[in-house]
Amino acid sequence: MKSAILSNSINRKDAYPFTFTCSAALDSLQHRASCICSVSLGIAQGTCQASTMSCQSRPCQSMNVRVAKSLNESEGKYIKERKEKIEKCLRDNGIDCKADHVPHIAVLGSGGGERAMVGMLGCLDQMGQDNLLDSALYLCGVSGSTWCMSSLYEDHVWSTKVHNLTEILIKRITETHVDLSALIKWLVQAMQDENYSLTDFWAATVVYGYIKKIDQSHLSDTKVDPINPYPIYTVNDQGLKKKGENACCWFELSPHEVGYSHVGAFVDTSNFRSRFEAGKLVKKEGNEERDMLYIQGLCGSALADGDENIKTIKDSIWSWVKKIFDFGKIQTEEKSCDRGGFPFGLVKKVPGVSLIVDPLDQAAFEMISILLQLHECCQDAKESSNVFKKLKQQNSGLLSGGGLFGIHCKIQDLNPIKLNKIVDMEDTWISKPVEEREDCVAELAEDIFNTFSACFQILSDVPRIVLKTLSLIKNWTWGTKHNFLYNHPNAGEVPQLLLSDTHTYLIDAGMLLNSPYMAALRPERKVDLILSFDFSAGDPFLTVNLAAEYCKESGIPFPPVDVPEEEKENPKDFYVFKGEQGPTVIHMPLFNVVNCEGDVEKWRERYPTFTLAYNKETAEDLRRVAALNVANNKKRILEEIKAVC
Repeated sequence: MKSAILSNSINRKDAYPFTFTCSAALDSLQHRASCICSVSLGIAQGTCQASTMSCQSRPCQSMNVRVAKSLNESEGKYIKERKEKIEKCLRDNGIDCKADHVPHIAVLGSGGGERAMVGMLGCLDQMGQDNLLDSALYLCGVSGSTWCMSSLYEDHVWSTKVHNLTEILIKRITETHVDLSALIKWLVQAMQDENYSLTDFWAATVVYGYIKKIDQSHLSDTKVDPINPYPIYTVNDQGLKKKGENACCWFELSPHEVGYSHVGAFVDTSNFRSRFEAGKLVKKEGNEERDMLYIQGLCGSALADGDENIKTIKDSIWSWVKKIFDFGKIQTEEKSCDRGGFPFGLVKKVPGVSLIVDPLDQAAFEMISILLQLHECCQDAKESSNVFKKLKQQNSGLLSGGGLFGIHCKIQDLNPIKLNKIVDMEDTWISKPVEEREDCVAELAEDIFNTFSACFQILSDVPRIVLKTLSLIKNWTWGTKHNFLYNHPNAGEVPQLLLSDTHTYLIDAGMLLNSPYMAALRPERKVDLILSFDFSAGDPFLTVNLAAEYCKESGIPFPPVDVPEEEKENPKDFYVFKGEQGPTVIHMPLFNVVNCEGDVEKWRERYPTFTLAYNKETAEDLRRVAALNVANNKKRILEEIKAVC
């Protein structure tokens, strides 16, 4: 029974079912020392104005933070070299373009989870086969499309062999199993960062579950070769987004710089994780930036289909927590019977003797188990009285220092008001709606984390991961990072919010606009033509309409979007929007009346955003359909390129 769980599949009712394998036992844990704990069962964000500081007449720079509305030198150098390759590509396609008239073409990939990842693979593969890929200067992504991009850029000459790499990636994401041991090891390392958030957990579980690789390389390691388009990953600053700063909130990540696309504030990518104050580097955390799995999780931290999916996201987090917790219990039980229970076991069994080894872990495991049981009672309250009884009994044991826990730890009395909180929760449980019960459990999770906080570092890996992660659900904490503009002395047109907060919170950009238009529309990039592949669910024109709306609000040139009424639900495969100013925009909805042969809704239903990981057939069908959008429109794409030369 135990060994069976080491390789099992999540039930289909779960939001993200993947197959798990355990390649190795968890790393040996350090020896537990006895401790004296001060424990309390305890249960802000300031408001900021989005006003801006006065603007200086010249770009403002400091030693470590670059505040200027200009491209960095490395990107500028790349553009010169890449345009030579673009010129040759256009010439090979019968377009004569002088060197100083080579168009700046940006290829955009929208969000949409694994649908976007596989769809983007299909489009880029076909662009390569049709000799169009070398015409692109930029490759920009949101959410699921960034999973495709980051996987390709592992190879520094990927565009020369994109078809073979696509085959390899499809095989990887459809045939590779999730390694829970590796997942836990990554999370243990991630928790060493003081800015650990739900983004870390999401990256290690959901995103890894789709991508099937823990990529520990760094974005700054990406070799920016002019053979490939220049990669730009995009997210949003949550604070600015909430303030309605629909252009300023866009945060881009490239191999050279990370920062605010339209604010004009950047730091070197290698300093993404570091702490700044007054424009200067204060502390370089861990001497390295976060790895690519984290970046993949950051970009795809909500699968970008809207606020209505928050419940699905929460359910997924709880589901993954339970899988990890159950895995930890299995490991604990097996090791407790192995060589007397060292180093992970709770009790060393010797004839006639019972030697306590890990009372802290047992207490933590029991409290977590009760918490998970209570979460299950959110939907069905029938068994809640038994669970609350267990909770009060376990809590009383911690209060008195009794049982296993009392042998090594002295427990101070808990605040009686906090104890009453459990009673109050039980008294009102039945009458509360499901959503409020879930909020209560999230608050209780934070309380239990605080209970063990004094002894947190000597708990074993799984209880630490579970307690730390669940403690973040109440405040829904995602994408925490040090704010490199904190107290910047001379920040030009930087929103005041970015100068006053020590931390910023980065989230999936698709929650605002599910396509990376704002990165491509940065004025310094002088983009002439946008080729937008839209893999979004729902309205096939929502992204381009929102882009037009936000650009109008922010004074950014963008063409008018006019779509015939009869095509809004059943789109064609190719649209061109042009205006007097700004770039030409080619918009290509993933599912359309051409590649779906008139049955658009059938294909949409087959590929929802929140779904099982694809099998080989499902992935190949999607790749083929996405590729048709390029193959069927090569001539028209070249016509629009020629028009902007």
